[in-house]
Amino acid sequence: MLCTKGDCPKASKCLRYIAGAMMPADVQTWRIVSPVHLAQSKGECAYYRSAEKVRYARGFVRMMSALSVTQACAMKESIIATFGMAMYYRMRKGTRPITPIEQETIYRLLEKQGLTARPEFDAYAEDYLW
Repeated sequence: MLCTKGDCPKASKCLRYIAGAMMPADVQTWRIVSPVHLAQSKGECAYYRSAEKVRYARGFVRMMSALSVTQACAMKESIIATFGMAMYYRMRKGTRPITPIEQETIYRLLEKQGLTARPEFDAYAEDYLW
């Protein structure tokens, strides 16, 4: 979803606005945030997305293999309870990127297991947080 509100104070740093402003002229249709809704909104914009890239993690197979069997089983159960089974397997294999907030959640679950170290995920990539 893109934005066309050029008079927004955050427009120059908003990924939705920047992407909308760069939309090629030959694109006939695209999804935008309703200008009427934005005009009526008060306070912080719920649709704002920073144009700064963030560090996504991909996969945590190595992290899990470094744990004891008991810890790994408990972590698996905790992550499934938090994100769901399908999401657990996609995140574990690296087919679904793990956002910075989700990385912190996984680290908190590790702390609940008594682990104070923050092991590395399998890989990292920089991208925009839509």
